[in-house]
Amino acid sequence: MKSKDIPAILQGTPLFDKPYHLVRPLLPPLQELMQGLEELNETRMFTNQGRFAVELERRIASMINVKHCALFCNATIAIICLTRCLGLKGEVIIPSFTFAATAHALVWNDILPKFVDIDGESLMLDPKKVQAAMTDRVSAIMPVNIFGRCCDHEELLEIARADNVPLIYDSAQAFGTRYKGKLVGSLGDAEVFSFHATKLFHTGEGGAVVTNDTDLYERLCRMRNFGFKGYLNCVELGMNGKLDELSALLGLKLLDRLPNQIANRQWVFQHYRESLKKIKGIVIPNGKKNTETNYSNFYVTIEPEKFGLTNLELNYALMSENIVTRCYFYPPVHRTVYYRDLLGESVPDLPVTDRASLHVLCLPVYGDMRVDELAKVVEGIQRCQVFAKEIKEKVAPCIPRNWESMQTFEKHVPDRRAVAGPETLRLRA
Repeated sequence: MKSKDIPAILQGTPLFDKPYHLVRPLLPPLQELMQGLEELNETRMFTNQGRFAVELERRIASMINVKHCALFCNATIAIICLTRCLGLKGEVIIPSFTFAATAHALVWNDILPKFVDIDGESLMLDPKKVQAAMTDRVSAIMPVNIFGRCCDHEELLEIARADNVPLIYDSAQAFGTRYKGKLVGSLGDAEVFSFHATKLFHTGEGGAVVTNDTDLYERLCRMRNFGFKGYLNCVELGMNGKLDELSALLGLKLLDRLPNQIANRQWVFQHYRESLKKIKGIVIPNGKKNTETNYSNFYVTIEPEKFGLTNLELNYALMSENIVTRCYFYPPVHRTVYYRDLLGESVPDLPVTDRASLHVLCLPVYGDMRVDELAKVVEGIQRCQVFAKEIKEKVAPCIPRNWESMQTFEKHVPDRRAVAGPETLRLRA
């Protein structure tokens, strides 16, 4: 058998000669940035709500059809400020199948995340389980819109209104997604976006809160600027959470490209579906009812009994092909060391969340992805299935046997700078 047919993890030839990452941030042509850079060179207004930040806020609010957009240096700081501005206390309901920042932002405000299980089809908060989790200690519901999809908004809104608590969305991955024709961002009492470089639309680093509540917006603007009202007059506790002008300039140059990005990614999704549908043990999710996705993340569900490998094992093997995938979200937040210690005996039983974390795998998606690149990713999956038994034996020492042994990941990642996360291990021969 030729080495090109053997998985790289078993001494074959890697399909890519350098890492093919999960995302490749879009950049505008450099000449388009030059005019703005020349203006910055002249004004030296690099931060503190300069022209570019103000314009980007205006355009985002207009695009989503909300009154206000408050830009932040990142989405985590945005959630920290939002929860404090809303005066949230006690507990806030969130999913555990999310990025840790969702929970971290609450804990920074001495709020306890109340992890509630997800729906097995949408992988987002299950409204029935949210309803069952409501108590007097719950001060808000914060669903997370993942993979460019949207939660069951109307059901969650009904629960929030019945219990008189805010419904705020972590929509980090859903900028450009529509729910029943309306852009995400116009649904909850407030919604948070991430504009990190890994997102469909980005400012390098950045985030935003969008809302129709003018009082909330004005307080958010004060809080991101040290709590100032007027010149250096602190009227409340604040922080430095502003978005800089260079980042805002980048966002302005990319915002008009969002429709093309979505259209290009739709093409990638279609090719993935056609190429993967015949592979045994790969389940491709159906489109979510009432949602027009932004095509930000392409994920599949791995059925180990049929495919031959778990999502973790396939993730490891593909890294040796220089194909970076992600087991989003493994581990789920409530299973991480910090939150196990924080919750103690109150760690919840979330069987659907646990199952999703052990089956979901996100594949690379670029707006400018080529057919031959996509074909190589699919070929990598296929060759790993052919040699599933040998790969399983090879990676066995590195796969956590249970939630408590997850530190094995850290042992086998020699250089975190070279990979996209602790799960993207490249096994050495």
